[in-house]
Amino acid sequence: MGGEVNAASGPARGRGGTTAMRAEGRAHASGDESGRYRTRALMRGLELLACFGPASPELSLADCAERTGLDKATAYRLLHCLVEAGFLHRDAARGFYRVGPALLPIAGTFQNGNALAAIAEAHVRRMAAVTGQTATLAVREGATTVNILVAHSDRPLRRLSYVGERLPLHATSAGKVIAAHLRGDDLEALMGGRTLVQLTPNTITTASAFFDELERVRLAGYALDDEEAISGVRCLGAVVRDYAGQPVAAISVAGAAGEFEGESFRRYVDTVRETALSISTQLGFVPLAAVSE
Repeated sequence: MGGEVNAASGPARGRGGTTAMRAEGRAHASGDESGRYRTRALMRGLELLACFGPASPELSLADCAERTGLDKATAYRLLHCLVEAGFLHRDAARGFYRVGPALLPIAGTFQNGNALAAIAEAHVRRMAAVTGQTATLAVREGATTVNILVAHSDRPLRRLSYVGERLPLHATSAGKVIAAHLRGDDLEALMGGRTLVQLTPNTITTASAFFDELERVRLAGYALDDEEAISGVRCLGAVVRDYAGQPVAAISVAGAAGEFEGESFRRYVDTVRETALSISTQLGFVPLAAVSE
């Protein structure tokens, strides 16, 4: 049997996410000056909460101020409010903040109501067990993917991903396979003119090369991250579609590059594609072959 499955407790956001939240807050602020201030303060508080995650479970006041672009005095006042409300906890001895107990019921509500995660969980666990690799379910958020489910195999040294991990579309199998199934104008609007950050020597860094890669993905029915996000790690992904045929997520397996070769590679491809189709079918997707019968 595969190891434990970790599930997302809410939408993950990094520095890019807080910038988007700030812009959205400004765009939606309306009414009198008092209303605008309350909206701005709320968005800033949410930006502070969004700084915390698996990669940064504890942060200092200076960390929070730097990540949100707030001055320390403003950050301190907002953090104090979040601590009083129970959304954050402050270690008085060390001066560090971490997520508080008031977020637990909210996280539980998200997980219980997330149909995609609920349907996919058993499939993700099975995929980790069958392949002996790390299995993930990721969704697109802007030009990035975010892991909402992660299952580790029982073998050591296979904990390559975590819930909430965010990576650029162009550097991951999950990102590529989702992007490959977006409408052309949506893809162009999303990626056109965007700088493709290089994470390893193998990362695709030009739009033309990325679009060529997406065409190969469409033809093959799966995507390969060939040490493009992490050196020494390969990852195979396939798209998950909803009842309307839209790409809503991607399923993938990742492991040491040397283990993704020959017969093992072909077996992983089959497993990933079959798993993605099974989840899609449970979401109401009907393959064209089934429609024509």
